[in-house]
Amino acid sequence: MAREASVSVSTVSRFLNGQLTLRPDTEERVSAALDALGYAAPARRGKDEPAEARIEQDTIALVVPQIGNAYFSRIAAAVIAAAEAYGLSVLLASTRNNMRKQVDYVNLLREKGISGLIYAGNYRSNTAVSRVIGEGLPVVLVDEQQADVPPVDTVLVDDYAGAYQAATYLLSLGHVRIAFVGGPPELFSVSERHRGWRDALERAGIEADQQLQLNGAFSEEFGAAALSHLLAAAEPPTAVFAASDTIALGLLSAARRLSIDVPRNLSVVGFDDVPAASLVTPRLTTVHTPLEKMADAAVRMLVERLDGLSSQARTAVTSVSLVTGESAAVPFALSTAS
Repeated sequence: MAREASVSVSTVSRFLNGQLTLRPDTEERVSAALDALGYAAPARRGKDEPAEARIEQDTIALVVPQIGNAYFSRIAAAVIAAAEAYGLSVLLASTRNNMRKQVDYVNLLREKGISGLIYAGNYRSNTAVSRVIGEGLPVVLVDEQQADVPPVDTVLVDDYAGAYQAATYLLSLGHVRIAFVGGPPELFSVSERHRGWRDALERAGIEADQQLQLNGAFSEEFGAAALSHLLAAAEPPTAVFAASDTIALGLLSAARRLSIDVPRNLSVVGFDDVPAASLVTPRLTTVHTPLEKMADAAVRMLVERLDGLSSQARTAVTSVSLVTGESAAVPFALSTAS
């Protein structure tokens, strides 16, 4: 019956026990499936039921580093939509990239009696996440692996393949001086994007260690500041692979202020395909990450944990694709020579 209604077994069970209030469209699907099987749907739960009970029965939590970051706001929206389709509510916590808050929010949400947690961190480890996994709370990690945690369900982007595609594209245009500008190097996602960039260059016979490499925060401010370092090099790069669209947008902004023509004087490729990537001029060439698929996979994994349908930790890796914009072109020297 759960399959016919496109919801989880636990959702149907809690609905039948009067423990769960569904969205109208979800309740309609469940009720139709119940009617077909000869069941009578229970009365809707009263508004006077204690809030603590509602949290315990039908609420999961999502923790993200920055809700103001377009990448994580899209993940949040996609997770909430996917969870609601299963009849689950979502408590959203944004830690503002503060390590202490990432620990505190996980502890607080655990105390509130959430039934499960989807966690997108921006640090390599979180002691609170490790602890609640060990205590048996269903947890799914999204976008970033965590060090020193028990076996746990994880949904990742194919960071390596995306970076390899981005660097290979720049190489195909004729660039040989391709800088890497990425986020915190200790993050698994950043190290994988760096590895993909490095392997693409070295396969083309270019020594990656001879290229400019900068790491900093996932912010436009860092991207803007990075440009001055790139330009000050004895042999400035003709292209940049920015391992985040946020960083790439900062680079583009700084280039406009300094009257540097992109892509004539500098090609830029980003990663993530945030909405702003298609709105800026020039339109950013970037690596598309299917966040909706990531969110669906994360919620499905969590629901299967809640339903007791899975016992082994799983890792899902979502594929990526290059989206060609207008921010990368043949190096100026080559274009004039032809």
